Amino acid sequence: MQRYTPDFLSRVEAAIRLHRLKPSEFGRAAVGDPGFVRELRRGRSPSLMTADRVLAYIDSLGVAPRATTERAR
Repeated sequence: MQRYTPDFLSRVEAAIRLHRLKPSEFGRAAVGDPGFVRELRRGRSPSLMTADRVLAYIDSLGVAPRATTERAR
């Protein structure tokens, strides 16, 4: 049973790269679990509720990387 879309991990990886986050930082901020990304990479399938929380966190990050945003201030 598939519990999330195939591109979910790709979106997580893209957000990590774009915002220059460590995987543990991303997991801790998104769902309170520093091992979350490691487990996704190993094939963990999050519940839909967890996936929704992660996608909401990614949306809250915005489009611009943090480093660019900080330089613009």
